[in-house]
Amino acid sequence: MIPVVLLVSITCLHSFSGFAASKAEKEKTKGNVVIFEDGWQDLNPAAGETKTGNFTAISLKGEPVQADNKKWTGRWGNWSVNDIDGSPKRGVVMVPGKQVNDDWLVSEIIGLENCKKAELLIEAYSKYGTDHANELKVLISENYADDVETAQWDELYLESIHKQDQAVERTISLKKYMGKSIVIAFRSIHSGNSLKNLTRTCFLSKVKVTAVRK
Repeated sequence: MIPVVLLVSITCLHSFSGFAASKAEKEKTKGNVVIFEDGWQDLNPAAGETKTGNFTAISLKGEPVQADNKKWTGRWGNWSVNDIDGSPKRGVVMVPGKQVNDDWLVSEIIGLENCKKAELLIEAYSKYGTDHANELKVLISENYADDVETAQWDELYLESIHKQDQAVERTISLKKYMGKSIVIAFRSIHSGNSLKNLTRTCFLSKVKVTAVRK
């Protein structure tokens, strides 16, 4: 027979172990956590692959011809983007050529419920062309429903990423959107009468949302 005192000790130890495990599991969902990642590093570098990870590419103006890269597309190999260290990696790129365009890259729904702090991290750069007639906007919507034209969008300030040969890091506070569900969009617009200025190429090497969970 097992002595009563020993039996009680084993029972208490088992209960404490279960409590500790459940507490550890609970703590995994607290503190600083990644809420959203672009998903580009998970893509397979297959020939002709055009996936954009956890984003959806939408063209509103201009012909989105993949062969000419006139829309947001995934890139790697000889056409990879350069990260903040200058190393090649997978990402997405917009190469509009000398054409008018209005192209969106829209994220999956990002939930910021039970968060007290959140930040959007962007690693990106753009080359060629001029600032005039070339725009890259970072937008957020709380009511996006598969139609970028009917959704309401807030434009976030993005410090210039132009005239770079590798990604530069930009961090944007999402404090305004705590407790809400949002989508993030990158909008590439090339317009105007002078085609010689419509030559900007935009590269995104990383997009991530982190938050402090309550």
